[in-house]
Formats: sequence, C-alpha cells, structure tokens
Amino acid sequence: MDNNNFQRIGSMSNTKVGNDFEEVAKASLLKTGIRVEARFSIAVGIADRKKGHRFDLGAAAPKVIVECKSHRWTTGGNMPSAKM
Repeated sequence: MDNNNFQRIGSMSNTKVGNDFEEVAKASLLKTGIRVEARFSIAVGIADRKKGHRFDLGAAAPKVIVECKSHRWTTGGNMPSAKM
C-alpha cells in the first residue's frame, strides 16, 4: 500500500474534485447575486511591495476573493489539516 497516495477515494483525481467544488461555490455565490470569475488575479502586498496572486474565484465589483478548500474526514477518522 502506498502511504503517500492522497488521492480522494472514489474520485478520478483531486484536481477534478477541486474543480467540481469551485463550480458549486461559484453557483452558490451567484444565487446570492454575487457573480465571480475563476482564477481571479489581484496584486497582494504592502505599499510598493505587491505581486500578483491568483485566487480560485473573485470579482472586482463587489470586491470579493475566494479560496476553495474541499476536505473530508480521513479514513482513520482524523480531522484533515487545512491551509487557512
């Protein structure tokens, strides 16, 4: 057994799981009147030390950025760690 395989059980790929989750998030926001686009890029930083960062979803008006994270409990019953 490969202990380094973090593939979501029952899915084609983790990328597909992520893309599907982003579509659900995008549709949910649209239902509340917030239209966002995928791979939304803005400059992030302080003063003149900014660089572009691409967020999963976002919009210029209203100003909103979204990072999508889809987590499941581990097969051992542990809570997954997450980047927040």
